[in-house]
Amino acid sequence: MIRPQWLGFFLLLACAATSFASWNVVTYEGRRFVPIEDVAVFYKMNRSVTGQNSFRLSAAGRSIEGKAHARDIRINGVKYVLCFPIASKNGKTLISAMDVTKIIEPVLRPQKIKNATSVKTVILDPGHGGHDSGAIGPLGREKEAALDVALRAKRLLQAKGFQVMMTRSTDVFIPLEKRSAFANKFKNAVFVSIHFNKSKGTSGTGIETFCLAPRGVPSMDEANLSYSDLKLHPGHAKDPENVALATAVHASMVRKIALPDRGIKRARFHVIRATTIPSILVEGGFMNNPTDSRMISGAPFRQKMAEAIVSGIVLFRGAVSGVTQFQQPSAMASATDSTNVPNLAQGTVGADTDASSAIQAAAQALAN
Repeated sequence: MIRPQWLGFFLLLACAATSFASWNVVTYEGRRFVPIEDVAVFYKMNRSVTGQNSFRLSAAGRSIEGKAHARDIRINGVKYVLCFPIASKNGKTLISAMDVTKIIEPVLRPQKIKNATSVKTVILDPGHGGHDSGAIGPLGREKEAALDVALRAKRLLQAKGFQVMMTRSTDVFIPLEKRSAFANKFKNAVFVSIHFNKSKGTSGTGIETFCLAPRGVPSMDEANLSYSDLKLHPGHAKDPENVALATAVHASMVRKIALPDRGIKRARFHVIRATTIPSILVEGGFMNNPTDSRMISGAPFRQKMAEAIVSGIVLFRGAVSGVTQFQQPSAMASATDSTNVPNLAQGTVGADTDASSAIQAAAQALAN
């Protein structure tokens, strides 16, 4: 485990020569942050304070809400678990530069994602299968619910003209590496892995969506970085598309499914880190929660979840192409302005935020 202060030092070295333009970059606990006021100015939003250390930025069809020291934020009403907690320093509320470039920018302006391609093919990945039942609840097994939702989504997508491929269409076990290898055969495509949750007790409830944690960001709910968090994966080439796709699909599920919003989160699951196309993993509720399981076991819920996945994919396709205009209560806007992407990380949005020299320096520090 690398000490956080060393990681922050080496990552800062990698970006020392970067021009920050009009952004007021602040170093906090070894990481780069910017004042929330800078975010408001850059995206042409008004700021209003809603409570102690709380803020709300707003403009026509766009909003960002958060609170100092919290790890979550809401953009256009959708919950996100941030790369790093919102900070407070010298009376200023600060958000990490990583969160600006890897979450806020691709969500607010998906049409500016560099090299985004049109979506013609959808790969649906029903989780588990065969001897791997996944989560088991009193009213069913995850592998069966996931396959049913995928088959329903397939029919809906085909009706809209998409080519649809499935990692499995029957009750068979497919290794994780074969799922990602299969997805990587296709271009102009997106990958959606369909799952359901299970908690230690029965209190876990709600829906959540995962996309790949950017390089240099702790996975899941971990507070500190480990050396493995600095590893570059194939999926990192699609960081902005990943979060934009997660936004569109998750927001559609939140609107259509009457379960709590657990947010869009970051992880390094094999099927999303090893894919070279935009990829997400959705969790449609808890198999062992009395309320969730009763809903999941019924055809109406599964149909709504399938419809939500399809609606999200359609929205994503339009957003990255710049043809979709914001309509309430859509979670994504296609704001048209000439402002360049935020110059807060090396390269443009979607490029590596950590230079290879910094990784080598960190490795050398470990060796010494």
